[in-house]
Amino acid sequence: MLIQSQLLTKKFYMPVAPGPLISRPRLSALLDESLKCPFTLVSAPAGFGKTTLLATWARSLPASRSRLCWISLAEEDNEPWLFWTYVVTVLNMQLPGCFTSLLMQLQSPQAPSLKYLLTVLINLLVERTEEFVLILDDYHMITEPQIHTALLYLLKYLPPRIHIIVSERADSPLLISHLRAGGQLLEIRTNQLRCTAEETGLFFKEVIGIQLPDEAILQITTRTEGWLMGLLLLGRFLPKGVDPLTWLKEASGYQCYILGYLTQEVLQHQPQNVQTFLLSTCILEQFSASLCDAVMQQAGSHQMLEWLEQANLFITSLDSKRQWYRYHALFAEALRCQLERKEGDLVPILHHRASLWYAEHDQIIQAILHALHAHQWQWATDLMERLSLLSFTQGAGEHTLLLLRQCLEQLPADIMYARPRLCLASAQMLWMVAPYPRLVAWLDTAEETLTASLRAQTSEGVSHTLLAPEMRQDQENLLGEVIAFRAFLYCFEGDGQTALALCQQALTLLSAQNFSTRVHVATSQIIAHYTSAANDAVAAIESGLQGVSLAQAAGLSTLAINAIGTTAGYMILTGRLHEAQGLAQQAIRLGTKAEGLMLPEVGWPAVFQAEILREWNELDAARALAEEAISLCKRIESVTSLAYLAFGYAVLLRVYLSRRELDAACSALQQFEHIGMSMNQPSYVYERSFFTTVDQVRLWLACGELDRATCWAEQLEMEEQHGLPFAHEREEVACIRVLLAKDQPARALEGLEPVLQRATVGQRWNHVIEMRLLQALALQMCHQVPQALSALSEALHLAEPEGYIRCFVDEGAPMKALLCQLRKRSSKQEPTPYLNTVLAAFQQKSMVHVRVREHTKTQALLDPLSERELEVLKLLAHGASNLEIAQELVIAVDTVKRHVSNIFSKLGIRNRVQAVRQARKLGLLDEEL
Repeated sequence: MLIQSQLLTKKFYMPVAPGPLISRPRLSALLDESLKCPFTLVSAPAGFGKTTLLATWARSLPASRSRLCWISLAEEDNEPWLFWTYVVTVLNMQLPGCFTSLLMQLQSPQAPSLKYLLTVLINLLVERTEEFVLILDDYHMITEPQIHTALLYLLKYLPPRIHIIVSERADSPLLISHLRAGGQLLEIRTNQLRCTAEETGLFFKEVIGIQLPDEAILQITTRTEGWLMGLLLLGRFLPKGVDPLTWLKEASGYQCYILGYLTQEVLQHQPQNVQTFLLSTCILEQFSASLCDAVMQQAGSHQMLEWLEQANLFITSLDSKRQWYRYHALFAEALRCQLERKEGDLVPILHHRASLWYAEHDQIIQAILHALHAHQWQWATDLMERLSLLSFTQGAGEHTLLLLRQCLEQLPADIMYARPRLCLASAQMLWMVAPYPRLVAWLDTAEETLTASLRAQTSEGVSHTLLAPEMRQDQENLLGEVIAFRAFLYCFEGDGQTALALCQQALTLLSAQNFSTRVHVATSQIIAHYTSAANDAVAAIESGLQGVSLAQAAGLSTLAINAIGTTAGYMILTGRLHEAQGLAQQAIRLGTKAEGLMLPEVGWPAVFQAEILREWNELDAARALAEEAISLCKRIESVTSLAYLAFGYAVLLRVYLSRRELDAACSALQQFEHIGMSMNQPSYVYERSFFTTVDQVRLWLACGELDRATCWAEQLEMEEQHGLPFAHEREEVACIRVLLAKDQPARALEGLEPVLQRATVGQRWNHVIEMRLLQALALQMCHQVPQALSALSEALHLAEPEGYIRCFVDEGAPMKALLCQLRKRSSKQEPTPYLNTVLAAFQQKSMVHVRVREHTKTQALLDPLSERELEVLKLLAHGASNLEIAQELVIAVDTVKRHVSNIFSKLGIRNRVQAVRQARKLGLLDEEL
C-alpha cells in the first residue's frame, strides 16, 4: 500500500488517441513480429505516432494471449529504485501477489543491490508460463546509465515468453549498441512510421471527409514527408471547404501551428546551444559540418550533427558517409519562421556566410541563391557572370532553376542594365523555363549596353587609353555571345532565316578561341535549317557535324556529346539510322570514363539510340536503353536536362506503343506532360513536334478514344497557326491519322499532299516514309489498290537501306494485308528478302498474343486474367500498395485500381487477402508469393 501511494497510477494506463484514427496494418504487422523478439525499439522524432501506434496495437492483442504491461515514463523516473518499482508494480498488477515479495524488498530501507533484485525478478519470470509484453513509452526521458545497464542485464537473461518494447525520440547509445551486437533487437524507425500515400488518402477520406485525387495525395505526402502530426494539424486547422494542398502550400497559419507544436514539444526541451545551432542552420536546404561551421563561425558542427542524428531531431543523412544532411521540410520551415520572428536581422548575414562557403567550394548556383537571399546584389551578379564564363550548362536542377528565376526577378533594374554579362547569363540559365519576353528583354539590354559602349569607343574625341584592344575584343566577343543566343531563341519561334543571319553575325564577332559559343552556334543552325521555313535537312546535319568536330578538336567532351545527341536526333528524321547509330556509339565512347562510369550527358544521344533500336524492332533493348538514358539525364544539373528528359519519355512512349503496352505508354506521356509544364511555350511546342504530337494521337486511337482525338483535331483547326512550320507539319500528320480513323480517306489524301511535298523537298526521308504509308492506307480505303501498292513500294524503297521495321508493323493489320499483296505481285518478278523480313515481324507480334492466350488457358477461370493483371496480382501478393504497384509497372494509380477491381471481379472475391488465397488455389501464384 505504501508503494502504491508513492506511484502515479496514470503511468500504467495506455493513452487514448487524440482523435479519429486510420488503420495502419503494415505497422501492426511489424509489431506482431515483436512477439518473436526479446526487445523491440520504436524510435522516431516527435509527432510520428509512436505512442498512438503502440496503444492501438496493444489494445488489439487478445487478453488470453499476452499479459500487457504499460508504463509512461517521465524525467523523474531516472531514479533507479523508482524506475524498477514501476516495472515490478505493473507486473504485479497483471498477476497479483506474484511479485509482492520483490516489491517489499524494493521498499525496504536496507534494500539489497539492484543486481540481486533483478536476479530475483528474472527467476520469478522464469517460473511463469504466461506471456508478458512490457511497453516502456517515452524511454528517451531515461538518461541514467545505471538504468540502461540494469535493463541490459535483464534482457541478457530474459525468459523467451517475455517481450520488452521501448518507444523513444532519441536512441540510448549504450542500450542500442549492445543489443545490435547480440542480434536481440527489432527496430521500427522513422521511415517505417512515415505515412504512405495510401494512408494519407485514407486519413483525408475517413478523418477529414475529403476524397482527394491521387496526385494531390502524393504531393501532400511528399510535402509532409509522412509526418503524422503534420497531417493531424492539417486536419485540425484546415478551413472548411478549402483545398488542403493549396492551403498547405500557401497558408502561413499552418506553419504557425507546426511551429507551436515543435516549439513546445521539441525546441524548448533542447539545450540553448542546440537551439542556436538549429535556428542558424535552418536557412540551408542541405548542410555539412564544414558549411555549418562557416555559417555559425565556430567549430564543432561535426559533433553537433552526430548528436542531432542520434537524438532523432528531424534530421536525415543524405549519404552513406554521413557527410551531408537535411532537416525535415516542415521542421525547417518552422525553424525559419522562429528565426525570422526572434532574430530577423541575422537572416541575411547567415545567407551571406553560406554564399561565401559555396563560392569557395565552386558550387556557384547555390552561392548565387544565398547571395540573392542576403540581398547582396553586387556579389550575386559577380557570381552569375562567373557562372556564365564557366558554362551556362553547369550545376542547376529543375527546382534550383525555378528558385533562381524567382530570385532574379528581385534584382534591381539598374544592376541588370549595368551588367550585360549578367543579362546574358540569366537568359542562358533560364532559357527553357522563363517567359520569352523576359529572355528577349535581357538580351536587348545586354546588346544595347555593349553596342553603345563599342560605338562610344570609336567616336571622335575619345582618349586612346580607352581603346585597349583587349577590352574591345572582350566586348565584341561578349556581343557575339549575346547575338548567338538571340539566334538560338529565334529558332524556336520559327524565324529560321533571321536566326541564320544572326548566327553569321555572331561568328564575325566571336574570338577564334571561343569554341563553346561556336559549337552553340552550330546547334542553332541545325534547328534553324531543319524546323523553320528553310526546310533543309542536309544543311542542318552538316552544321551539326561541324559542331561535333569543333567541340572534339577543342577537347570539350561534354559539348561534343551534346552536339552528337542533337545531330543524331535530326539525322534519324532524315532517315540516316545507321549513321546516327554510329554517332551515338561515338558519344558513349567519349563519355565513358576509365573506371567504366559514364558522364550523365551520354543519356542524350542514348535516347536517340533507343529510338533506332525500336525502329529496328529490338523492343526489349530499346526499352532498357530508354530507361537507362532517362536515368542518366536525371543526373544532368542544367536547364537542358528538361529537354533531354522530355525526349527520353517521348521515346519511351513510342517504345511502349510498339509493344502495345498502353497503360505504360499513358504513364510515359504523363511524365512528358509533367516536364512540359515547367517549360515556356516555344520550348514545349518544339519538344512535342518531334514525336509526341503524332504519338499522342496514336495512343488515343489505340485506347479507343476517337472522340478525344477528334476534339483535339477540331480545336486545332480553330487556332491561328504561328511558330515552327515543322510543328504545324506534325500536327497535320496527326490530324490525318484522325481522319483515317474516322473513315475519311479522301480528306486524308488531300491533307497529305502538301506535307508530303514539304518533307520531300526538305529530304526528311523518315517522315516521307511515314506519310507514304498513310497514303497507302488511305488509297486502300478508297479501293485504289494499285495506287496504294505504288505508294507502299516507294516507302519500302526508302526504308530498305536503313532497315526500317516498326513503322510498317505499328500500322497494324491493314498494312500487313497491303504488304502481302505487294509481295504476291513482286515475288513473280524477283525475290523480296526485305519485304519478307518486314512481314516476319508481323508474325512475331502475332506469336506474342498467342503466348498470352495460351497462358490464360491454364487459368481455371471463365474470364482469364490478362498478362498485366497477373503482374498486378503478383505485386499484390508481395503486399505492395497501389502507389508502389504504379511506380513498379510505370502506370497511373487509377489504372492500378482498375486492374485490382478487375482481378477481384474475375476471382469472385472482395479483398487482397482473399485474392492471394484464391490465386494460389488456382495455381496463378507460386507458393512462396
